[in-house]
Amino acid sequence: MKKRQISIIEVFERFGTEEKCIEHFEKIRWPEGLCCIRCGSVRVFKFEGEGKTHKVRYLYECVDCKYQYSVTTGTVFHNSHLPLTKWFLAIYMICSAKKGVAAKQLQRELNVSYKTAWYMAHRVRLAMQEDDAFCQKFSGIVEVDETYIGGIKRGRRGRGGANKTPIVGMRERTSGKIRLKAVENVSSTTLKRFIRTHAKPGSHVHTDEYTSYIWLDSSEFTHSAVKHAQTYVDGDIHTNGVENVWSLFKRGITGVFHKVSAKYLPLYLNEFEFRFNHRDDFDLMDRVLETSF
Repeated sequence: MKKRQISIIEVFERFGTEEKCIEHFEKIRWPEGLCCIRCGSVRVFKFEGEGKTHKVRYLYECVDCKYQYSVTTGTVFHNSHLPLTKWFLAIYMICSAKKGVAAKQLQRELNVSYKTAWYMAHRVRLAMQEDDAFCQKFSGIVEVDETYIGGIKRGRRGRGGANKTPIVGMRERTSGKIRLKAVENVSSTTLKRFIRTHAKPGSHVHTDEYTSYIWLDSSEFTHSAVKHAQTYVDGDIHTNGVENVWSLFKRGITGVFHKVSAKYLPLYLNEFEFRFNHRDDFDLMDRVLETSF
């Protein structure tokens, strides 16, 4: 039986105080016991100190190298004066929203300034990156397609368009997992590099009839193309899976964020890919915390 995601009530119960948040983060960061992040010594003691802002800080000090640090040192929360209770709630909101959360909503819900909410959202997106162990190459049937985000609305529709940022995506049909990447162009060289990076040789690559995929016919991959001018499905040959990903991502951009610059687009892709690939995880919050340091 599939486990359900935790509710916001459970988040308040589990992480309603700074002490509870620190205790939980300690278990994730040091599962084998507290140790020094500089020298690795296990001779560490905890104490409460007062910082420059006269707020109580929960610190650790290494007996051997005398280094002082907190549970957030070296993480995406480093140098933040916000309590972990707000950070944990922000992570929950971003993880539980299928199409993401706008900074304005974080501002209202967390009672912070817009600048702080925007900063928090981007820090969480930095943590929502797949590690090397997870990013294994896809195999079997993989669907590849490209789309365009942003730019001026005038001009022709379809590939290209005015000042739009191209994105290439891949979805493994058996697992449903995806890889997304913002690229400079959709030339055959760019697509070749992306496909070879994320798909194992021998995989069956499904694409549309775009000419930049022609090289696949004489490559280490098996290639099938569906002609969208005639049909969208030819037996089991289609790219509907990855196109559904585009539909969901664009609804997030249009309905939630409204506008995303090319500079920060890779961070939004990280967030969406991470959340989509781990959508069946019982506690996605812990996965974000695990990748935050």
